[in-house]
Amino acid sequence: MSMKAVLWRPMYDPGGHDLLRAAGIEPVVVDSPDAEQVKAALGNANALWVRTPERVTAEIMDAAPGLTVISTSGFGTDNIDIPAATERGILVVNHLGFGRTPVAEHTVMLLLACLKQLTWGDRAARDGSAWSQRQGLQVYELEGRTVGIVGLGYIGSELAKKLRLAFSCRVLAFDPYVNARLALVTGVEMCPDLHAMLGQCDALAMAAELTDETRNMIGAAELAALPEGAVVVNAARGQLIDLNALDGALKSGHIRAAGLDVVFPEPLPADHALLKNPKVIFTPHTAGVTQEASKALAISAAEQITTALKGEMPPFPLNPEVWDSPQSRRPT
Repeated sequence: MSMKAVLWRPMYDPGGHDLLRAAGIEPVVVDSPDAEQVKAALGNANALWVRTPERVTAEIMDAAPGLTVISTSGFGTDNIDIPAATERGILVVNHLGFGRTPVAEHTVMLLLACLKQLTWGDRAARDGSAWSQRQGLQVYELEGRTVGIVGLGYIGSELAKKLRLAFSCRVLAFDPYVNARLALVTGVEMCPDLHAMLGQCDALAMAAELTDETRNMIGAAELAALPEGAVVVNAARGQLIDLNALDGALKSGHIRAAGLDVVFPEPLPADHALLKNPKVIFTPHTAGVTQEASKALAISAAEQITTALKGEMPPFPLNPEVWDSPQSRRPT
């Protein structure tokens, strides 16, 4: 096999690059946000791997007449125009369940950091101001709290398990598409109405995919539905929460604190109000990129690309109907 895979940004772990080379597929890295550079590299490419937040549009696909497969960098697929890929006979794959542990752990970390005022404590201990400000400091326990989760898929269910078993939390969840068996196994109380769930939550954690239905699903009305003093964390997708509404709810004091691993756009403009808000704890979209997960995701992507370029169906296709369609680019 002598083929070419364009990697829009390097894979999370070089083991993925090595695996492609071992299969006779030359990885070509485009480490730039410039779509024109990607289009230029795709002219004779057989595969494309893309790392969020870069977006694969129909125009980019049209620059690659020999493109057989596109791989995401993780589970999320909102940065690829899947209908356009299907129309062109291009298979799209993702990596189901690989990020469940690191993202769930990161979400718990954000919850604890908000409740314990971690970033204030670090800064104040370093500059010495902590010792005069500790009196009356408002820090809280996660133990026994009611936490609402939006989205009870792989990550949401893992988060629910950790909250219940490690912190004895009461866990509520809103997910109209949840598998009823999964909810039963995780011991979660499902709520058919989002606003009814929000009114019971000491903390809200986002674990939903980004779709037209979930975009900005947490806005001013939803934040107002949370009890005063609630905490909001998001390690899913930045566009799930209206950030301007969140800033307003934090400034009014209705929301106690927020922990954000994801925002939109990434990065936020330097003058964005949330960046100046001391009630917000940020991490730079690193929830899913532990060393363990990074290697597993890179290997999964390389293996699925290799499988597709051999003319075989990879394990995690998003549009499998393409494979046997008249327009399919499946190698023969």
